[in-house]
Amino acid sequence: MSDEDNKNVKNEEVESSSSSSRGGGNRIGGIVRTYRSEFRKIVWPSRQTTMKHTITVIFVSLIFGAYIALADGALGIVFRQFVNLVG
Repeated sequence: MSDEDNKNVKNEEVESSSSSSRGGGNRIGGIVRTYRSEFRKIVWPSRQTTMKHTITVIFVSLIFGAYIALADGALGIVFRQFVNLVG
């Protein structure tokens, strides 16, 4: 092991022993602080961007829904004709 590796191992041992000597309660606090810190880094979209994307999703969903409804109706007619022809 190099001197750098030894220092890293010692630092990890010190950090783990100090956190365990605090009863583990600080681990949860540290996790919460980390989440808060990361949460603040999020770049949220503007209201206008959110509305534009929402409208796009609704529009595309309606188009696909209409396509599926038409395909279902057409296939229903085809299958009924097939059943009447065979049966």
